[in-house]
Amino acid sequence: MEFAYFGHRLTTELIKQSMATPINNTKESLATTDEAAQDINAIEMQRTLKLAGLLQTSLEIPNVLEYFLSAAKEIISFDGVHFEYQPLEIDLKFGNQSRHRCFYRLRLCEELLGVINFSRKSPFSEEELATTETLLCQLIYPLRNAILYQKAVKAAHMDPLTGANNRAALDKTLQREIELAHRHRLPLSVVILDLDRFKDINDNFGHSAGDYILKTMVTCIDETVRGSDILFRYGGEEFVLILSGTDTEGAKRIAERLRCAIEAYPFLYDRQEIAVTASFGVASLKSRDDIKRLFDKADSALYEAKDAGRNQVRFYSDPKFSAVSSSDPTTPFLPESG
Repeated sequence: MEFAYFGHRLTTELIKQSMATPINNTKESLATTDEAAQDINAIEMQRTLKLAGLLQTSLEIPNVLEYFLSAAKEIISFDGVHFEYQPLEIDLKFGNQSRHRCFYRLRLCEELLGVINFSRKSPFSEEELATTETLLCQLIYPLRNAILYQKAVKAAHMDPLTGANNRAALDKTLQREIELAHRHRLPLSVVILDLDRFKDINDNFGHSAGDYILKTMVTCIDETVRGSDILFRYGGEEFVLILSGTDTEGAKRIAERLRCAIEAYPFLYDRQEIAVTASFGVASLKSRDDIKRLFDKADSALYEAKDAGRNQVRFYSDPKFSAVSSSDPTTPFLPESG
């Protein structure tokens, strides 16, 4: 489609120029025009094939867009581009956003593939808009493939019941965050939380109520923690939070705030309010810690919180644990005696 559009436009211009030549040179002029048009068509065909091949080399959406925009900039002048795809929470900006814009909703068989916005300081001409639309036809299928791939990856790392990240995602993410923290000497903390007496909820209210509690728990956590904190469902009624860039004191405050939020949250199922609490184990990364040691420390602190009566926060501190009273969130973090 790109080839057909450019070939037709440029051939028309060359024919107009040839009409001004003397009548006795008509055949020669037309022959020259045809040869020039063929050369132009060949160039555009090569450019189209190159772009089509390049867009198939990656299934990462940012890469696909960067390849496309790099090729498009050779044909259309623009200062910035903004791309959004809400189902995957993708919001990408390239270059500088300017005053004059043109928007396109990218669709394939009624499926919305995102919204792309080109901008620059001067208005776009009708010809440039038509060219942009032709170029976008090259983007549709590679973008659709990348979106399908990213959705599959996300589904493979998502807990189907709660929508939280799953255990497979936890292993991969925690390993990455530990490596980054060690490399750049940044703080990192892990919080493991377990719903108290969850079996009693299932026994007394039914498993549907238990599923509701788990899903609502994720909502409560998302509303309480920071945007940079990453939540995972580890299994059953157990969840894990990775707190990047967060030291021990910060992790304590987040865990205690979350404990209070869960205790106060209105878990209403079938017009019945269900009392829900959770116990927390907190650990911070030390220089000798790997993924197993860090997780084991947080897990040990969680068991300590359970053994101490539940609905409280415990943090790992060699050689003893420390605790926060569930009845007084302002209680200082002091080493536990005994």
